[in-house]
Amino acid sequence: MTMGALIAAVILTGRAMAPLGQVAALLGRASGALSSYKALDDLMSARSEIEPGRSYLRRERLSGKIEFRAASFSYPGQKSRALDNVSFTIDEGEKVAVLGRNGSGKSTIIRLALGVYEPSEGQVLIDDTDLRQLHPEDLRKGAGAVLQDVCLFSGTIRDNISLGVAGVCDADLLDAAKLAGVHEFVGATGAGYDQRLGERGEGLSGGQRQAIALARALVTRPSTLLLDEATSNLDAQAEARLIANLSRAAEGRTLILVTHRLSMLQLVDRVIVLDQGRIVLDGPRDEALRTMTGGDRRIESAPNVRELTRAARRIEAA
Repeated sequence: MTMGALIAAVILTGRAMAPLGQVAALLGRASGALSSYKALDDLMSARSEIEPGRSYLRRERLSGKIEFRAASFSYPGQKSRALDNVSFTIDEGEKVAVLGRNGSGKSTIIRLALGVYEPSEGQVLIDDTDLRQLHPEDLRKGAGAVLQDVCLFSGTIRDNISLGVAGVCDADLLDAAKLAGVHEFVGATGAGYDQRLGERGEGLSGGQRQAIALARALVTRPSTLLLDEATSNLDAQAEARLIANLSRAAEGRTLILVTHRLSMLQLVDRVIVLDQGRIVLDGPRDEALRTMTGGDRRIESAPNVRELTRAARRIEAA
C-alpha cells in the first residue's frame, strides 16, 4: 500500500466512524423519548376519578372532620398491610401530627384522606360521609396538600400557584401567597407573580419552592391542610420561616402533619404514633411526649422520632 492510499484509508475511516458515534447518541435520546412516551401513555390511559353514570354527593363546603373507621390498605403486589385496622377521628379545626418510622403507614394516611387511594377494608369518612360518595372536585377543593417532593413547572409563579384551579381571582391568589410567604420574595422582583420559573422551580431555594406549594394548597381556601414531610429538604432557617407561615395558614383549619422533624410539633395539639401500620399511641401532644420521654414534656429536648416510636411500641406491648 502506498503512502497516499494509507492516508486516504485513515481519512475515510474517520469519516465512517463519525456517523456511528452519532447513532450511539441517537440511541440514548431514543431511550429517553421512549421512557417519556410510556409515562405519558400511563397518564393518558389512567382511569378517570369521575366514573361515568355514577352519582356523587355534592358539598359546597367541607368542615374538615376526618374519620378512619377500621381502615386497612395494602399496596398492589404486597402481602403485608400498609395500614391495619386503623381507627381515629379528627374533629373540625383540630391539629394532629402523625409520627412513625419509614414504612409505618404515615403517608398512606395522607393519601387515603385525599382520596388518592381507597381503603381495601373499612371506611374513610369526611364530614361523616364516606369519602367515595363525595364528588372528587369537592374533595379536592376541601383539602390542600403539601408533599415532600414539590412539583413546579416551567411557567410563571402565578401559573404554578393556580395550577389545576379554574378562574382563580387575584384576591384569592394574593391571600394564599401572603399566608404562605410567597409575597415576601416575589415583591423583590420587578416581574412579580409573572416571574417565569424554570423546570422544577430552577433558580428558587428549597424554602421558596415549598412556599409556592403551600400557596397552591391554600388558593382554594380549603378546610383541611395535609402536610407530608413538607420540611424534609429544608435547612433550619427555611424550616423556621415555613413553620411561621404554616402557623398562620392553619388557623381555623384542620391540620394533619406527617413529619420526622420534632420542631414541627409546635403546630399541633395531638400526636398519633404509627408502627407497622397500626396506631400504638394517640393522645394530646404534651401528654404523649411526656409518656414517651419519661416525663420530659419539652419538644426541643425530646429524642428523635425513631426513638419515640420505639417507646410508644414498648408502651403498647406492656
